[in-house]
Amino acid sequence: MNTAVLKRLSETLRSYGVDKPIVVVDLDVLDANCAVADKVADAGLARRLVAKSLPCLPLLNYIRERIPTSGLMTFSEPMLQALLTAEPNTDHLVGKPFQVSSAARILSTNPDAARRVQWLIDTPVRLGEYLKLASDRQMPLRLSLELDVGLHRGGVNAQSVPELAQRIAAHPYGHLAGVMGYEAHLAKLPGILRSRAARASANAFNAAVAALPRFGDGLCLNTGGSLTFQSYLTKGTANEVAFGSVLVKPSDFDHATTRAFEPAAFIATPVLKVMPGNALPGLEFLPRQKTDIAVFGGHFLGQPVFPREFGYSTVFGRSSNQEVWTGPRAANVSPGDIALLRPSQSEAVLNQFGSILAVRDGQVIEEWQCLPN
Repeated sequence: MNTAVLKRLSETLRSYGVDKPIVVVDLDVLDANCAVADKVADAGLARRLVAKSLPCLPLLNYIRERIPTSGLMTFSEPMLQALLTAEPNTDHLVGKPFQVSSAARILSTNPDAARRVQWLIDTPVRLGEYLKLASDRQMPLRLSLELDVGLHRGGVNAQSVPELAQRIAAHPYGHLAGVMGYEAHLAKLPGILRSRAARASANAFNAAVAALPRFGDGLCLNTGGSLTFQSYLTKGTANEVAFGSVLVKPSDFDHATTRAFEPAAFIATPVLKVMPGNALPGLEFLPRQKTDIAVFGGHFLGQPVFPREFGYSTVFGRSSNQEVWTGPRAANVSPGDIALLRPSQSEAVLNQFGSILAVRDGQVIEEWQCLPN
């Protein structure tokens, strides 16, 4: 990564007065990433943003001004509650099955969720629980089937789709809303395994859609993720792809399919202490040509990228209090400087500190409040 760019960002944050850990998003980079995503996603497919990967309403709004979207994929009760309250019309596809008790609480506080939420169903048992909830509330529920298309993290296979779809259709308060087939394994398998798995995944998704009433016409047929959304075309079976993390590109999303995207999000934290030639505990008699720094907090989900050539200390180990990084003896770093890390993921990281600093052209222009996990 460009050291001059990181140095400028660090100086910007110090001038702004950052005195504790916070996440920062570079809007210039985010703009470019949005333009890439809008270009590489097939224009005929709907795009759904993954809210857990971009857990900040102003950030979501910023992106939705640049990328037309069909709705959000939402993964937690608190975040869904907050978004339902904040926005009157957004469609939510639940990204993992919620316990039915969680759905009941959401419907109690936001009855409109019955119209706006697609609840994810992964087993016949869970379907029974949701249909009972619908009967008890006398409230139609939109139910979408989680498909196992090769990831093998639960879900139903194509052979089970007709029976589940029929149960939903036969229920006075059941409404089949669509299917979701997540295939995160595809981009991470090696060579020949990837090609074979991609064919198997496509066949599984196609077979499940073919088993739907009217071959899924009018339903949400969702697939893809940040590493694969570019590969789907209108002529295929899916009519919607989901993505999120790639727009800020944490390190877990460094991949051949994302080379056109650049990192836009960083964890920033103040340097508390600078210790040139710091002695090793118990080995004080040995000279040491290294500088240790202690940063505010630690055990972050990310890797140090600034100051240059600093990394986690193998002597002091990881710490959530004041983590020690080690770098060159001649390092130009002072207490109060802002150290930067590149997150390994965006979910549970971007909203870890409650707010995000939005930076453009070397200036902090806004501070955005985050959504709950």
